[in-house]
Amino acid sequence: MNIRNNRITLATGYGRGMMFGDFGDVVIGIFIWPEPGIFKGRVTIEGNYIDFARGGASGGFLARGGQEEDPEYRPNLFSHEYYMGFGIAVHGASGKVNIENNVVRNTNARGIAATCNLASADVRIKHNTITSDLYGSYPFSSPEAGAGILAQSAWSFPTPGFNVEIEDNTIRFDKLNYSGIIVLGPVTDREGADKLRDGVIRGNSIQLKDGYEGIHVRKCDGFDVSRNTIAGDAYYGIRVSGRRSSGEIDLSSLNNTIEGNDMRDLRIRESDEYSNSHVDGRMFSGSPGSSPTAHVWLDKNSADNVIRLDRDESVINEGADNEIEYK
Repeated sequence: MNIRNNRITLATGYGRGMMFGDFGDVVIGIFIWPEPGIFKGRVTIEGNYIDFARGGASGGFLARGGQEEDPEYRPNLFSHEYYMGFGIAVHGASGKVNIENNVVRNTNARGIAATCNLASADVRIKHNTITSDLYGSYPFSSPEAGAGILAQSAWSFPTPGFNVEIEDNTIRFDKLNYSGIIVLGPVTDREGADKLRDGVIRGNSIQLKDGYEGIHVRKCDGFDVSRNTIAGDAYYGIRVSGRRSSGEIDLSSLNNTIEGNDMRDLRIRESDEYSNSHVDGRMFSGSPGSSPTAHVWLDKNSADNVIRLDRDESVINEGADNEIEYK
């Protein structure tokens, strides 16, 4: 299946899309959801242009008296106060998936998402440009307002992990609390669910303004996170996190390698009232009333990861047997 060189634009995502249960309205530019066993072929999504605020950011959302600038504000998605915009979404694929050379603008939830693909899937997300001037929708009650690229193993179904390589993409967000790239392990612990393993996040350029985090590896093992450039400002540059084991699955993050990333132009946001009030070990590090921020945060459910960074870069290491090396 080839989806190439299409132009998909909306003046706004309001009043469009499909209802998604308690999560609100979802608007998706390109959506691939093959039935396992029916379509097993290659998927190529290339050269497409997607913009969900064609007339500019002012046409893409309705201002809410400045509430959208308040980090505590969450739009009521179920009451259609806002919507969740996805540029490209691939769900349940079983073969080779190439998502390359696309331009995705003004999607307020996920620029590109690859979720619940089968173990035989090989997903390559490369050379895409993802930008947004819209404030985020905080999809599915996530701590981040939105993300440029998200890959997740098991979300709605107990699917195993799949190979994912995220390379040489350009991501820029100008609104509050966005994240650049997120890879996630399973939400469910039902039989058949598993982590993402041995993937690649390499050579990406991420620019955030008042951002949340540059790159987040959560409940995943063996990822190579290298040669990325993270600039602008964010609470955390790179995070590695997990959670306690559930059922048969060890949900900690193990054996990931973070090295050769350029964070010279990243300003780490100082802790503030917002971060201090959300210290839970998942959203922010620290203890109630105190939320240290850093270039790298390894949470208590991380272990045996290797981190190589410059001497002037800060680390919060709450995990076990993580190796920290300074250049």
